[in-house]
Amino acid sequence: MTQSAGQASIDEQAALWHARLDAADMDWDAFGLWLDADPRHRDAYDAIALLDADITDHRDQIATLLPANDRSEAPAKPRGIGFWRISGGMAVAAAIAGIVAPQLPFFATEALVAYRSGAEGTQTLHLKDGSSIILDRNSALAMRKDGSEIQMAQGSAYFDIKHDPSRTLTIKLGDYEVRDIGTRFDVTRIKDHIAVAVAEGQVTVGPAGSAGSVLASGHRIDISPRTDEAVIRKVDTANIGRWQDGRLVYQNSPLALVAVDLSRYAGRTVSADPSVADMRVSGVFTIGDGSRLVGQIEALLPVKALVEGGGVRFVRARTR
Repeated sequence: MTQSAGQASIDEQAALWHARLDAADMDWDAFGLWLDADPRHRDAYDAIALLDADITDHRDQIATLLPANDRSEAPAKPRGIGFWRISGGMAVAAAIAGIVAPQLPFFATEALVAYRSGAEGTQTLHLKDGSSIILDRNSALAMRKDGSEIQMAQGSAYFDIKHDPSRTLTIKLGDYEVRDIGTRFDVTRIKDHIAVAVAEGQVTVGPAGSAGSVLASGHRIDISPRTDEAVIRKVDTANIGRWQDGRLVYQNSPLALVAVDLSRYAGRTVSADPSVADMRVSGVFTIGDGSRLVGQIEALLPVKALVEGGGVRFVRARTR
């Protein structure tokens, strides 16, 4: 029996969505609508995601099956794109072993579980070892079944990981990663910005596959993946992850970094013009539905919020 044209089209769409996951302009809302439009969309996407995961995890075994003349040079290491299944609320990516097993019977298909929080509340994930992860609103991540690796797609999450020197939790953030054996810390990934703040203990942060740098309690690192620039600064541990209480607390924080946080709640990208990026923000802001946060910054600093191309940019306010 040949595959129907309709199913072939759905498979192509699923592959295109999967290829876009790491893109800075990934449209998560459109992706969720596509998944919800037809049950076949979800099945097709799961098949693509899990097949990609299996190929990446078993690249060495695949290489041994190639003819000798095809292995005159070391095969390029395939790069996993990411394995999400996101829809409204919480969603689970089910394992579809039948798609992979007939072709490569030695594969052990491992499901990844994906979670996405909505605009109105957080999600708390409980791990088997007693650890927990609190997913902030408008955030998404995927986790391996054994809890050893997490792929952070967007937003922020607070990790309370039980100390266990025998295992390492790895959090993938595009081309960067965080490694931890047990501590409390906050991770944020929003488009071209990554931030990690440690409330207790220490973690290792750096490009994937590198030794990385140790980030100790009371410190935050902000990374710009496009330029590979990173800045480490001291922060009050009591204010890390305060979004759980519906508040954002800043002490002499640059407006550029505050804008990154506001993007999670304002429903659009918020940025700061270079002329005001280093203005300092101190105070406690109530998140609410996120609609008033930009106005609170305008009231506090001599800046004006300009709406441009669906985003908001803070610029210096004109003086009278």
